[in-house]
Amino acid sequence: FGGLVLPWRVLCPSGPRPGEVAMVWPFGARHVALAKPDSLFLMGNIACDAALGQRGITRLRGTWGEAFGLPVMPMFPPETLMRQPELKRAAWADLLEITARLA
Repeated sequence: FGGLVLPWRVLCPSGPRPGEVAMVWPFGARHVALAKPDSLFLMGNIACDAALGQRGITRLRGTWGEAFGLPVMPMFPPETLMRQPELKRAAWADLLEITARLA
């Protein structure tokens, strides 16, 4: 869902500029409604903040929540895993949890 919140890469280290997420939020919400997925994966703080109203991906990751009436799993975004490879073990555990839930 991270790519639906902002379909472009945020280059500012502090995150998106004020209003950017609000500007594209209706498009992301509509996309979810049209796609009708069984669950969503929230990749990073921007997606978690937009969908859950919470930040703190290290604390949130690995626990199921709910957004759009769907189960959602917060996860580390790929760029975080590239910068901090020691977090890949936690990401793998998240993927195993997702696989178990979908099975």
